[in-house]
Amino acid sequence: MVDVGKWPIFTLLSPQEIASIRKACVFGTSANEALYVTDNDEVFVFGLNYSNCLGTGDNQSTLVPKKLEALCGKKIKSLSYGSGPHVLLSTEDGVVYAWGHNGYSQLGNGTTNQGIAPIQVCTNLLIKQVVEVACGSHHSMALAADGETSAVGFKTSRGQPQTRELR
Repeated sequence: MVDVGKWPIFTLLSPQEIASIRKACVFGTSANEALYVTDNDEVFVFGLNYSNCLGTGDNQSTLVPKKLEALCGKKIKSLSYGSGPHVLLSTEDGVVYAWGHNGYSQLGNGTTNQGIAPIQVCTNLLIKQVVEVACGSHHSMALAADGETSAVGFKTSRGQPQTRELR
């Protein structure tokens, strides 16, 4: 179980829901959006939904957690958020998913269209086994198992992936 006691938004959940949380991420300007992964690899989101950052396919805020069916069972390994806001996560298989604000092409899909639901990132972030993801306010990064990093978004040649090796 993850210690979510420091985040007031989790007071909206039942003790049973809290006990099932394996990973959690709180984001938004006032920590008013949350994503969590359960022990059963189910993925839930709730909160304000600014810039479609909940990935529910609509722009509706919700105080009741909504399941992101497209991500359930994917064995989430790493998750991060950028203050855009946008969300990035990777699976144990090295697949990267993204959604939310995309004004600088930080979702890695080659466009600046808002991501209203999780999409699989189809840039060179997927050429290698991704083991960790990280987001800045307007960019996203992935770390491959071999130490190579890849970045998309602001200051990366108009959203085109940039690759570097960490050794």
